[in-house]
Amino acid sequence: MTIAELSLRRPVTAIMFFVSMVVIGLIAAQRLPLEQFPSLDAPFLFVNIPYPGSTPTEIERTITRPVEEALATLPGIKRMNSTSDAESAQIFLEFKWGESVAIKAVQAREKIDAVRADLPSDLQRYTVQKFSTSDEPILKLRVATESNVDLSNAYELLDREFKRPLERIPGVARVDLQGVGKPEVQIELSSDRLSAHNINLNDLYARLQAANFSISAGQVSAGGSRFRVQPQGQWTSLDDIRAIPLDAKGLRLGDVATIALRPARLNYARSLDGHPAIGFDIYRERTSNLVEVGTQVLAEIKHIQQSPDLHGIRIYLLDNQAESVTGSISSERGMLVSCACVSG
Repeated sequence: MTIAELSLRRPVTAIMFFVSMVVIGLIAAQRLPLEQFPSLDAPFLFVNIPYPGSTPTEIERTITRPVEEALATLPGIKRMNSTSDAESAQIFLEFKWGESVAIKAVQAREKIDAVRADLPSDLQRYTVQKFSTSDEPILKLRVATESNVDLSNAYELLDREFKRPLERIPGVARVDLQGVGKPEVQIELSSDRLSAHNINLNDLYARLQAANFSISAGQVSAGGSRFRVQPQGQWTSLDDIRAIPLDAKGLRLGDVATIALRPARLNYARSLDGHPAIGFDIYRERTSNLVEVGTQVLAEIKHIQQSPDLHGIRIYLLDNQAESVTGSISSERGMLVSCACVSG
């Protein structure tokens, strides 16, 4: 018996079958994840170890080689390249297809932590990055002023008005702020004053390290009470730094150095229509809905623009993955309607 004969003999069964297929299709259309590109995890790892203020030779000897030797023991490595410059050590690892990149990232961190004692003691942090099509920013924003106003000192304003509100949106993984440096304490030493007071740079470096501290000293029991002891020596202002004693004669750090709070130095600049600009790249969580997160972010941006603190600041949308996905769906719906009309 053919399908046509079955449909003619049992029309109710055929109708219920097609109705069931339509209902299942509608449910699936609502539950299927919306993505601009298929999710693909490339078998690559990128290890970045910042160490500013050094030399390529020193970084290669003290950081790149020990880390390379540790990472070389990872199974499944196909190729490994490294680059050492005056600011950081960068190591690129390529694995065989089929290897779990998430597991390899955890193993790479364990290998680096195992040789952490062999690396410079003042090494702050390192990052191990994976590559996936779902890790691309869903929104790219640019912020510029209506005149040639420099936004290099506006980190706190942009962080408070833009970055933090956007990070609180459900489904947003992180927000990268580019083009403006975070304020940092900069100490500019005077070589003439250091020589005049016979101050050694290594001793001064060690003194600065020991001057800013907050440690736990345990507990003290007295009179049936228990007290927690925690010595506090953290700097609270620039005057605290200027007042650091350097010798028994009353010499202070402010006497041999200029101390100020300035934006971190950047080796790049952004501009938009000839004006200084700031970039915001917004990333979403892998399990979140692309269109929903993009819609909520755009709604929050419209609310942010109404803040009086942002008068004269313009926001431009450069790329929106959610808009491209919804546009593709609308085009497909239009094609289906056209095909149905032609068939009818």
